[in-house]
Amino acid sequence: MKGKNVNSPKREKREKAVRFRSEFIESGAQHIPKIQFLPELEKLPKLDANLQDLESPKQAKANQNGSRFGYKMTWCARIADLKDEWSWGESRHWSDDEWANQISKGLNSLEGLDWSELQAMTSDSMHLMHHDHDISDLRDEAVARWLELNLEQFDSPFRFRLGNKKRAWGVELQGHFYLVWYERDHQIYPVD
Repeated sequence: MKGKNVNSPKREKREKAVRFRSEFIESGAQHIPKIQFLPELEKLPKLDANLQDLESPKQAKANQNGSRFGYKMTWCARIADLKDEWSWGESRHWSDDEWANQISKGLNSLEGLDWSELQAMTSDSMHLMHHDHDISDLRDEAVARWLELNLEQFDSPFRFRLGNKKRAWGVELQGHFYLVWYERDHQIYPVD
C-alpha cells in the first residue's frame, strides 16, 4: 500500500468535521442557546416550525450543566423534515401506517423514561440502542440537509432505534425530542 493515497476513516471524519464547521461559520451562524421557550407536547407534525417558536414541556430542572439525565423523555414531530427524498430513493415523508405502527408507537413506548435509562438500553448484540451522533459521522447529504434546515447549532443529533434498521433522528432540548427524520434502512449513518 506504500505510495497509494488512502484516506483513513479517522482522517475522513476529521475532514468532514472541518467542512461542517467551515460551512457553519460561513453561514454566519452564531451560538444560540439550545432553548428559548418551553415547547408544547403536540405530537402531530407542524410543518415549517422554527425551534425558537416552540415551547417545551415544563419539567423540573434536574441539572444546570446541560445534561439530559434527570429529565423524562417527551417528544413531538413539529419540526419533521418531510419534503422530497434522499438520493438513495427513500422518501422523507412517512406513511400513515409507519406513523402509527413504527414512529408513534415506538417513541410513545419510550416516553416518560429518564434519559439515563434510555441511553443505557442495549440491543441483543450489546450495542447502545439510543444515542447521540456527531454530525460529521452522518452522510454528507444528511449533513448538508441538516444545514439547510438551519439546525447547525446542534452538532450532535440524537438517534432512537425503532427496529432492526429503522431510526428516528432529531434534536433533544431539555429532555424533549424533536423528531426530524424517520429512516427505514439505516442509510443516514450507514454501517458496512
